[in-house]
Amino acid sequence: MAAKRADRRENAESKCLATAAFDVARSLKIGKLLVQVDELEDVQLIEGLRDGEGVVWLTRSTDLPAKLEDPVVRLPETSLARMSQMKIGLLLAVLNGHVAHDQSVLYLSGTAGSERLDTLLIANPSRDFPWFGKRQIERTQGLIRTQELARLVEIALRLAAEGREGSPIGTIFVLGDMEELAAYLRQLVLNPCKGHRKAIRSIHDPAFFETIREFAALDGAFLVNEDGVVESAGTYLAVPGERKTKLAAGLGARHAAAALITSKTAAISVVVSASSGMVTVFHGGKAILELERPLRHAPATSEASQGTMK
Repeated sequence: MAAKRADRRENAESKCLATAAFDVARSLKIGKLLVQVDELEDVQLIEGLRDGEGVVWLTRSTDLPAKLEDPVVRLPETSLARMSQMKIGLLLAVLNGHVAHDQSVLYLSGTAGSERLDTLLIANPSRDFPWFGKRQIERTQGLIRTQELARLVEIALRLAAEGREGSPIGTIFVLGDMEELAAYLRQLVLNPCKGHRKAIRSIHDPAFFETIREFAALDGAFLVNEDGVVESAGTYLAVPGERKTKLAAGLGARHAAAALITSKTAAISVVVSASSGMVTVFHGGKAILELERPLRHAPATSEASQGTMK
């Protein structure tokens, strides 16, 4: 009986917050909402309240309600704090063209796994995040496929949360055009990815994750092409004419190299900090996304226990 009362209370809280969200949106003439669908017991709650407003659904799941007709943005499966969920959701929504770089949106979410809405935020990409400039977004759109970026962030978050054999992991992933990047690369060790089939070097293959975890012990970066295939590991980023790069306090050589390679190319780099577990995404020489170490990570039910290359 107590559980039923708690469920009713949580449903009532979600309905009250969602109702208030649409009232606020209409008062401020905000025409689009980002909604974390995983924390909704029933999507009809939103459908029943909307009156012409656009909705972008954010989800960590592949098992979505069949009747969703609005755009859907896949988030990393790793459970994140509310602000980290909002930041990556907003980034992917802008890169996918679902939200304009200067468009105010209303964000509805809750604690991962709670099935309850408890957070309402108003965000404007270019106002609240200076790196969301029109020129930067136009430079990125069409060059980087967002499903590859989302998957790399997911891998980075898992490495940050789990480490390797009880020890923290620090590494770099560079996502971009291999021909453009070639001038700035030098192999530190024999490339362990060379000669293996592309299919088993894909970041989208769950079985490849454990291989990535092992290769992360090497100094250097992972180079990932635009299709999500890892072309090399243990690769030194040799950027000539290095200029001073503004970095947050506590970030060192690994982050500086990742930032510099994106200042010279159209690539995006994703960095896992061994010391803090923070995941930072760089583009255009700047940090465009900073995500804290995950609160917890989802069990790897779909992952193979080991991944080896043949």
